[in-house]
Amino acid sequence: MSQSQRTAYFDNAKFLLMILVVFSHLLQPFIGDQKFYHDLYYFIFTFHMPAFVFLAGYFAKPLTKGHKLRELMKKFLLPYVFFQVFYTVYYWLIGLRESLKIQLLNPQWALWFLLSMFFWQLSLLVFQKMSKKQAILLSIGLSIFAGYVPFLNQVLTLQRTFVFLPFFIIGFYFPKNEMRFLLKPKIRTISLLFLPIIYTFIAFFHGMNKYMVFGSKPYDDYLSYPLFGGPLRAVFFVIGLMGIIGFMSLVPREHLFFTKWGKNTLLVYLLQGIFIKGLRALAITDLNLSVLGFVTLVLASVLLTILLASRPIRFLYARFERGLSFVLLGFLLLMLTL
Repeated sequence: MSQSQRTAYFDNAKFLLMILVVFSHLLQPFIGDQKFYHDLYYFIFTFHMPAFVFLAGYFAKPLTKGHKLRELMKKFLLPYVFFQVFYTVYYWLIGLRESLKIQLLNPQWALWFLLSMFFWQLSLLVFQKMSKKQAILLSIGLSIFAGYVPFLNQVLTLQRTFVFLPFFIIGFYFPKNEMRFLLKPKIRTISLLFLPIIYTFIAFFHGMNKYMVFGSKPYDDYLSYPLFGGPLRAVFFVIGLMGIIGFMSLVPREHLFFTKWGKNTLLVYLLQGIFIKGLRALAITDLNLSVLGFVTLVLASVLLTILLASRPIRFLYARFERGLSFVLLGFLLLMLTL
């Protein structure tokens, strides 16, 4: 696979995954209306974030002496602080929050990903010194064990960081030219069965709980028998791997009209809350979702992803981003004087 093909392949994957992220967030208020909506929602959640985390690890570079902590802070923590403040104010203005109290330790909605990305990148200081087998096994062990630790919860998104850590480490160690293994006829045939198998599992699995796929809380917070949390998390880890393989086997490898939008998916992820939470504040999501409404959600997900990934939005954000560090520095100084 040439470099251009590989770039197109992964940009296609990120764009399609981002549509699934936006769609699942739009669908969430309606999952109680019909079993199909419920099953589809959790089906998407079994693999869309694991796939994103896998790709983040795939493109992560080993940390070197020249790769200073402040570079990671600038890339992940500064945007996190800004958007945490922004969404706190925005949610208050639209009536989704009663106070303007800013809690930097508890990420607003989807912002957990920025904090986790910082910790995953930082964890490479340890994992990159290990063999591939040791690193992957340790990350899986930490992911399962973390659920038994009650203080690892939504604060600093520590629970989620551990839950999705194996996907990041697997991506980091994954051979950078081995995605072509999905082109082998036998493997492709088998991998194409993974997604239907996962959907069937979700459809017949009783007692489905959102925290099984969110990974944001310890077992004791959402399971009647927390002791079984470890094996259950291991099952969903395997399902996540199957979902990644099944999804990536469907992604087109050639450069298509939407390939260019796959480069800006993080920006889409950060800005989607303005629209999605705005709709929830308008109580539009209280309506019953008809077939036409479902189709509308699909189209809205595609259009919103394209809009937020477009060049004008990226250009405006890039200009804004240059002054972000100065704005945050001033904000922090102001907070210290209060």
